[in-house]
Amino acid sequence: MIIGRLALFAVGFMTLITSSNLIFAENEFSSRSEKSELTLTTENVVIFKDGYFLIVKKGTAKTDADGKVFTNEVPDSAILGSFWAIAQQGKISSMVAGWESSETEEKREINCTTVMEVVTANIGARCSLRIRSEKSEAVTGVLLKVLANRELVPEEGGRHGSIHQDGDGGAIESEVLVDTASGTHFLLRTETGDMMIDAASVSNLTVEEMKTTVEQNVKKLTREKKLTFDFGTPNTDVELSLMYFCPGIRWLPTYRLNLTEKPFVFKGEQQDIGGKRSSAKTAEIVMQGEIINDSEDLIDVPLHVVVGVPNFRFKASPSPMVLEASLKNVLVEAAPQIMRNQSIDQFSNTLYSQSTSDFRSARATGNSEGLIDGLAGDLTTSGGNDLFVYKLKPMSLEKGERASVRILKAEVAYRDIYTWDVTVQHSPHEFASGHNRRSPLVVSESEVWHQVELINDTNVPWTTGAAMLVDGFQPLAQELLTYTSPGGICRLPMTVSVDLKAGVDDQETGRERDAAKWRNSSYSLVKGKIVAELANNKEYEVPVEVSLRFGGRASEVSDDGVAKLEGFNPRDWSNQGGDPINNSSVVSWKTSIKPGECFKPTIDYGFYLRN
Repeated sequence: MIIGRLALFAVGFMTLITSSNLIFAENEFSSRSEKSELTLTTENVVIFKDGYFLIVKKGTAKTDADGKVFTNEVPDSAILGSFWAIAQQGKISSMVAGWESSETEEKREINCTTVMEVVTANIGARCSLRIRSEKSEAVTGVLLKVLANRELVPEEGGRHGSIHQDGDGGAIESEVLVDTASGTHFLLRTETGDMMIDAASVSNLTVEEMKTTVEQNVKKLTREKKLTFDFGTPNTDVELSLMYFCPGIRWLPTYRLNLTEKPFVFKGEQQDIGGKRSSAKTAEIVMQGEIINDSEDLIDVPLHVVVGVPNFRFKASPSPMVLEASLKNVLVEAAPQIMRNQSIDQFSNTLYSQSTSDFRSARATGNSEGLIDGLAGDLTTSGGNDLFVYKLKPMSLEKGERASVRILKAEVAYRDIYTWDVTVQHSPHEFASGHNRRSPLVVSESEVWHQVELINDTNVPWTTGAAMLVDGFQPLAQELLTYTSPGGICRLPMTVSVDLKAGVDDQETGRERDAAKWRNSSYSLVKGKIVAELANNKEYEVPVEVSLRFGGRASEVSDDGVAKLEGFNPRDWSNQGGDPINNSSVVSWKTSIKPGECFKPTIDYGFYLRN
């Protein structure tokens, strides 16, 4: 079962370790005692969106004559303070991390590829050979001796001094040495005496029943990581749990939203969306988790994916118990296109930062019963301490593999909404009168967006992730679905609407010179009138929200618009100019426009220009 509350990292587990005598040493260990080697099984893996995971393993063994048990399954990477051994049966007095060295020798047959190797393989045999010279002499005799010194050298292409994983997840440092002859001459016994011959000068060598393979000695030196746990009681059955937090596995949430025309049925007195219960339709939402494993083999292990990212201050610092000088981010090494690509990395940061949309403050009670489709079979959920956990059913995922697991399927309410956000920019300069005079009013271009407004009518949160909007199998758009808690509301921009035409007319209606003094400067009050126009060319009525920003202060707003006064904002002025004497105003309207009609709100306002 998953460690219930991740806050136990810092508090609960401290009481389970009976000694602070965690020793880091590089030792030569005695030979293995198979009965005292821990049998480890992975019980839980808790995966976070930032590429880190928590793993919990259970180990059982019988202590040796010294009261100790061991394992070679030492992780490559674990962050400082997260590596814990917890006795479930017995009492751990110390844990020692070190290296166990071993040396093996073997002989192997290799094919002869040089004259010296052929001579070595056929010592004592009668032969004839021809030596490259002006006379091209032919010589016969018995191969007597190879004049060479033999030495052990690293095997070409071998893992010289490398660290890799063995089949059980343990780290092994290995080096392969081969017995090699370094000479260039050999002796041939002839009728006239022993003759020394340079192997490079031999142009032809004939040996009766020639041997073409030679025996080679190979020595393999290995150092394997080892953890030893001292229980203090010999020949006793013990049980412990290992827990550590390290990089190497991450998950990415993705969504598919099928927008249907089926009316959504609200239950009881639940709040509808935006006061438009009659316009709510049904969206089928499917959430899946895409899991990337670049750490170790997981065999029939329950996986848990987490909404939210815990604060681990020492992520960049390795635990001394893993015997590594620096923490390895295996995801960067194995999937740099995911972790290093700037645009994707920015997206990844958004994913695991749990970003929310401004609209999420809206709240609704939702239909929390009967809509979730079983949470993918055996999947259950839990929340607490600002972290929410999706508990997946057990599965196998080997190192290097990726998996896509369905987490959620539900029907939720949505409605279409059209939004128009426009900024009217003013010029911060007053121009002299004459034919070159031009108004200090400048209008920026804007577009009307078709968005879908979703209510999280389930009892689980939606975490930030990529969302594909479809109508059956017809793709409509792809956007970022932001974190939405149960009962919360979010919006997804879909496309710019071509059937809603928008425009703004901004005119100066008057000017009062020397209307204000500020910071020893004199200012004119420029009065203006903004007329916004939004026409509906669709064949049906549409709900719209208009937000208009400008520099200055609204004096009168039509059509029940709501004006919000803010501090000075340089974006309200062309070339980021303007003067801090002016406020920034945002006026918003919520309405609906019938087919063929036009919504035409107005704003009377004023702003100051320095004389």
